[in-house]
Amino acid sequence: MEQNTSFDTVYKRFFDRVEKDPDFFKYYNISEDKAMEIAVLRAESLLKDAIDVLMTKCSPDVNFHNYDDELECFNFKITSIEIKLLCDIMYELYLKKDIVNLKPILNVLTASDIKALYSPNSERKTFQDLCKFLEAENEKSISKYIAKDRLTNKWKSIYDRR
Repeated sequence: MEQNTSFDTVYKRFFDRVEKDPDFFKYYNISEDKAMEIAVLRAESLLKDAIDVLMTKCSPDVNFHNYDDELECFNFKITSIEIKLLCDIMYELYLKKDIVNLKPILNVLTASDIKALYSPNSERKTFQDLCKFLEAENEKSISKYIAKDRLTNKWKSIYDRR
């Protein structure tokens, strides 16, 4: 039985989630291999940030900080539910990094019907609402995760003293 989980397992699931985002995988004037190296470095940073978020928001049955940087793996086997949870948090953090790039754009078009078709302020609010939604969903997922046994996925009893 496998005693640890490679970071690559988490990265693969995260990459499947962002596969249609050209900004994550494509860079100008570099090879596909080099672009993938950069994507892995970015994913590693997001994973470690996601671990910090998870460990800050709850006290899991395992310590997600228990990983080997050299071998790039957790020193225990993580479950599919934990992989999904980490990927969801990574995705939220990835999107939130783009919030700083959102600046109100002065709309120079004068025709009101053209302005109605494209509103930078509306686009900004929609993006921020998406980030807030993802954060709320992740909060719910963390609450459900911490209330269940990580291996059996059964609800913990209020009498459990772990």
